[in-house]
Amino acid sequence: MFLRLRRLLALYLDCIIIFSISYFPMYYIYTLFENMFMNIVTSIIAIILMVNLFLRKDCLIGYNSIGKKIVKLKIYQNDKMVNDKKLLIDRILYTVKSPIYSLFSLLLNNKTEGDIKCNTEIKSFRKK
Repeated sequence: MFLRLRRLLALYLDCIIIFSISYFPMYYIYTLFENMFMNIVTSIIAIILMVNLFLRKDCLIGYNSIGKKIVKLKIYQNDKMVNDKKLLIDRILYTVKSPIYSLFSLLLNNKTEGDIKCNTEIKSFRKK
């Protein structure tokens, strides 16, 4: 159960970081212009940036997201660390396609839809 909570904490941290990176710079640009067209363009850019960062969150810094690095989790496939960025993106896409099922599956058996389809698992690592 502790690993599941750490996974949810890592996802929460990732969402906060991604939202901050994509929202705050666009907010300042948004406040500079009084033109409605520029406000719409900056909003669209912020949404595109947020979606791209979320889909590639595991590929940005090494092969784990920032949230996973903070709570010390790693992604494994067949007892080896995953080093394939396409697999990591596919894993997130499968999870996003069915978020409710993935959440309940995560809480029940510690696997999301992406973990099941891509044959991956999240394990804890701690240096002693």
